[in-house]
Amino acid sequence: MNAKEAIQAIDDLVFAKEGRWLEEPEKIVLRSAWLDLDYKNVAENSPYDINLLQRRVAPKLWVLLTGILGNGEKVTKKRLRGIVEKQILLAGNKPGTWNEASAGLPIVSGNLPDISNFYGRTPELAMLKEFIAQERCVVIVGPAGLGKSALVGKLVQALRMGPYEFNSFIWKSVSYSPLLTDLVADLLKTFAYLENHELDLPESIQARTSKLLEYLRSNRCLVILDSAESLLQGDRNTGSNAYGKQYAEYGTFFHRVIEEQHQSCLLLTTREPFIDCNRLQKKGRPVRTVKLEGLGKEALDIFRLYGLTNEDKWGDLVQTYRGNPLSLKMLAEKIQKFFGGSVKDFLDFQTVLMTDIVQESLDELFEEKGRLTILEKQIMFYLTEELTQNSVNSITLRELLKKFKKIQKSEVATSEVIEAIEALYARSLIEQETNDSKELLLSLEPQIVKYVCTYALKLVQNTVYEFKSA
Repeated sequence: MNAKEAIQAIDDLVFAKEGRWLEEPEKIVLRSAWLDLDYKNVAENSPYDINLLQRRVAPKLWVLLTGILGNGEKVTKKRLRGIVEKQILLAGNKPGTWNEASAGLPIVSGNLPDISNFYGRTPELAMLKEFIAQERCVVIVGPAGLGKSALVGKLVQALRMGPYEFNSFIWKSVSYSPLLTDLVADLLKTFAYLENHELDLPESIQARTSKLLEYLRSNRCLVILDSAESLLQGDRNTGSNAYGKQYAEYGTFFHRVIEEQHQSCLLLTTREPFIDCNRLQKKGRPVRTVKLEGLGKEALDIFRLYGLTNEDKWGDLVQTYRGNPLSLKMLAEKIQKFFGGSVKDFLDFQTVLMTDIVQESLDELFEEKGRLTILEKQIMFYLTEELTQNSVNSITLRELLKKFKKIQKSEVATSEVIEAIEALYARSLIEQETNDSKELLLSLEPQIVKYVCTYALKLVQNTVYEFKSA
């Protein structure tokens, strides 16, 4: 085991026990211990002072690791490597699982996200614990920056530290859009490694899926596919296949995972809904879709962390950015940097800021070959124009249908417009509520309005409804 592998393994175990990742100075101290280097030499090649590493970081780290690794033996700089290597031998010479074996914890394969700055979500965690115990598939849907991955990371941590409902967790990012045959092969290899046996990999994708389901039946495993929206490659303007031609087999795969008997759970995080999963849920199958909302009062902790002033106005920021943790962190950094931490001074300028991730995710939806249909884009442009030109916060569905259909050059069925509005709501692009007369009101959050006015028209120009005022 080299220094990098050792530090990663210790980091995983600290996370499992303490719910936090090692800080960079702690990793530097570990590296010096593993390679038997002097603190002075290590400090010269790092941005940290020797006094910080030797007198402040190291003593606390050895106390921490003594409680986690020591088994009655005190962990020190000189003893660390010997203690770790001994535990590797006890675990059967498997560097990837020594820490799990020594801790008696369920095994995690894959890299969990950093959740050192995690806020709230207690009700959501309780709900997800219930769903993954009951369903064969759970889909968490929400826009970029809302903390879907962090929520699942926190869920895994909670499950590992409590009664062991699962004996293993597999975390797999699919943001690179793997073909189904490659993804299933990778999962099969992971299971084979965890069970310490050779893998006989079938040729056909259906045979591979069947073999994977055998593992899911014999194990109680939570398999997490992060950024699953990348699997939705179909052109929503031209066909009903959400996955597209090259990824069409995913439809059958998810159907089998949901329909066939096993004791595991497949959990997806995605920015877009999986329509076939929604349909199976309506039929009473063991699958559940959860639409994640923004943070509530827990978001105020972000502003406390950055030391912002004018606490009475923090709620206005949370409402404007709909409790999106990533947006609020970016906002807090900007207010601290450019306004000296004064929320009042920032609000005086009446502007809305956007993160790169939020803008990029919206670009992917609005661009010419993006994930929104032409009709959905038309509705977004029209709704933005109505709200901005008339200086109103919302419009009734009845009014939108009446005016929108009137300006259309081609006939559009009311049912099509309603379906498009449902799709936009599922993607958190449109907000809905009812008034006292029980009429459905449609509105847009400020970041969406700014995006449509500032960016989207540059991407689509002549392809959709002509937006009169930018």
